Amino acid sequence: MAEMSVNSLKNNLSNPARTYLWEVLFANPLGGDTETLLLRCRSTSIPGVSVGSILLPFKQTGGVKYPGKKIYSHTWACTFVEGEDREMWDAFYAWAQAIINDETGLGSFNIKTDVYLHLIDTDGTVSKKIKLVGAYIESQDDVALSYDDEKEINIAVTFSYDYWTEG
Repeated sequence: MAEMSVNSLKNNLSNPARTYLWEVLFANPLGGDTETLLLRCRSTSIPGVSVGSILLPFKQTGGVKYPGKKIYSHTWACTFVEGEDREMWDAFYAWAQAIINDETGLGSFNIKTDVYLHLIDTDGTVSKKIKLVGAYIESQDDVALSYDDEKEINIAVTFSYDYWTEG
């Protein structure tokens, strides 16, 4: 029989993980520096994964389902707060220029880096490490400007990656 008391939950869950205790580390970013990117990253997500399926029809039955390939979205979004120094804009523009230069049309294949997402406990220890392998900037969203608002500028960036792993 299922336990329905709050004490059962308290005994099972010592301390819930917090959505605000995390950090993002870029190994060898092509634009900007690791500390600035870490400090100014305001939001992100834990990347998901799914497993495809293979349906094997059999005679008049509904068939049998088997697990297929592992499927990654291959994209991961982060939002960064911009300062008057324009370091975030400059960092992501430099990275995009390294991929394909606007003026020359030439680029480099040395554009990927690994990104680490650390989940942190309330005592400050890193409880989970997620490594996004082979990440590079895929897109930078438009940034809305308006006289009507009193807000900071945030830059939303989508990264592509090959796969992710724990560690």
